[in-house]
Amino acid sequence: MPALNLIFRSGSNRVFGWRCSLFLAVAITRGGELSGQTSTNLSPTSPPPAIQSTCATPAASNPAGGGGIYTQIAIDPGVYGKRDTSGLTVFGFSQENQNLPADPQVLAMSPNIVSRAWQRWDRGGVQRSDYNWSYLTQVRAAGIVFIGGTTATALFMDEFPTASAFNAVVSCDATGKPVLHPPMKLHRASLASPAYRQYIISIGEIQIDGGVDGLFFDEPDFSFDGATSGNENDGDEGFDDANIADFGGFLCGKYPNYSPADWHSKYGITTADNLNCSKSAATRGRMFNYRGYLARNGWQASPLTKSNPLAAEWGTIVEGHPEPKNGTFTGTYTSLVYWQDIVLTLRNYARQKYKKEIYITANGIFPFVDFQMQGLWGGNPDGPGGSSVNYCPRTADGHLDGTQSLLAAFMAIKQRSARIDGRVVPVTAFIDWPTDVMTDYLSLPTSEKSDYWRMYLPEALAATVYLNLHLADTVGDPTATQLGLMPLFEQTAAFYKVPAHAALYHNIIDLPGRVTASAANIGTNLTQLSDGRTVAHLINHNYSQGFQEQDGVRVSFPIARAPGSVILVSPDYGADTPVAFSYSGGQVQVTVPKLVAYVAVVSN
Repeated sequence: MPALNLIFRSGSNRVFGWRCSLFLAVAITRGGELSGQTSTNLSPTSPPPAIQSTCATPAASNPAGGGGIYTQIAIDPGVYGKRDTSGLTVFGFSQENQNLPADPQVLAMSPNIVSRAWQRWDRGGVQRSDYNWSYLTQVRAAGIVFIGGTTATALFMDEFPTASAFNAVVSCDATGKPVLHPPMKLHRASLASPAYRQYIISIGEIQIDGGVDGLFFDEPDFSFDGATSGNENDGDEGFDDANIADFGGFLCGKYPNYSPADWHSKYGITTADNLNCSKSAATRGRMFNYRGYLARNGWQASPLTKSNPLAAEWGTIVEGHPEPKNGTFTGTYTSLVYWQDIVLTLRNYARQKYKKEIYITANGIFPFVDFQMQGLWGGNPDGPGGSSVNYCPRTADGHLDGTQSLLAAFMAIKQRSARIDGRVVPVTAFIDWPTDVMTDYLSLPTSEKSDYWRMYLPEALAATVYLNLHLADTVGDPTATQLGLMPLFEQTAAFYKVPAHAALYHNIIDLPGRVTASAANIGTNLTQLSDGRTVAHLINHNYSQGFQEQDGVRVSFPIARAPGSVILVSPDYGADTPVAFSYSGGQVQVTVPKLVAYVAVVSN
């Protein structure tokens, strides 16, 4: 995306050029469900005001099987990728415009993967001639996996210059009007629109034709933001014809036995709203006049109000964190219908044309990906009870607060991935930008930026989360070279790419056993490798404008039998170091002579 891409993520939201409120309205609970007979007509009350739509042409039919909640959505097995991820340990984040030469930082650091090298933005990247394919050639020749991609919902009028083409893909608010997002003057596309999905699929196909190893999709679930009265992320968006047609089908699929009396008593739906569930599974509910229903009840200005009984069925979005199993329309269809269609189509394109498996990922935690790419920004739901985690903790005077551990947050991201996807796939994270987290990180003194990576990269790895080393973005932030971080990044990449080191962070099981350390403020996690080895990870959080080295740290942790040897592995050491140990009572005890930032105690 070009340098003008001024997305600012604050709270769970991303705001163009300015901060905003945190979350959309919380989901609304409603009462019990009763069954009834197949729909017939009711006498209408007052007819809804006529609303002329200019938004998003619907699909021809409901999803296969008729749609409904997550248990009713058919999942094609082909949507899952088969490309091996075991060689991906060191992730580098460097995004630049598609026509630029290779980022020399990527070639110098040589990560296993550059995880979002390109992102189509506006019309930059809609044609094959927009790309400098020599960058891809250079990176792949160096053995680096190259991920391209596109924004998934940001929509500019020049992408669809005729009114009819634009109206066929743009989302809108509850009055049927497209929503303008200042100051970038962009809109949100409706992923419910088959025409728009095909548009971004075609961009992915261009990049697959060019040889990328995979695709990253930004903001797949942002069609529901809203921006009324200058307050972006109020949720008043996504009420376009395409979404509403699918919503009607969702309701009929979820409650197939409701009678007209049920719909009226539970939701106030009348014949005038045209929710007809008596049709075939392919067409039932698709003529639902939801905007008319909202207008008649005075809910157009705030369609997610608690007064609206259908608001709970529509649901709310915490961006980048879909909840397919929450039983709502937006929770289910954004990920299991629209996202599945995009992923499956692109995988099949690569398979059929090139007999190739590609990596696919998205910003957040989504199903069907090969690895997660969780952007780190404020207002996330990664803390206890859905609270927000501060991914760049600072002291009151602006220094890095290295006393704060992020281990629990990284574990929570991994656990969310397993819950949402249903499989165990690699989980990665990156400092998203422009965000409050990136702003705080860039404000740190130079030495403390280095310490951030020395502390939180291994802490993420201790949780088997791969934190991207940040090299460059497209909004003019200083590069790693300009910040003086490249020597550290090159050393770090070289250390974790050593096969014996990389093996410590793949195919692991988190163990419940407790790691005890004689020093305070040591973050710990205990893991078991597929070959049976046990690893105790130690992260030093004794910190005040620099690491306070801990010497002679006595460590113990449980293992089933006495080890043959114990090795200390650390980027702070010159080499992997055997250490004396004792074993009694099911515990191995060692003394770590020096703990600066991180040590892995590997019991063989």
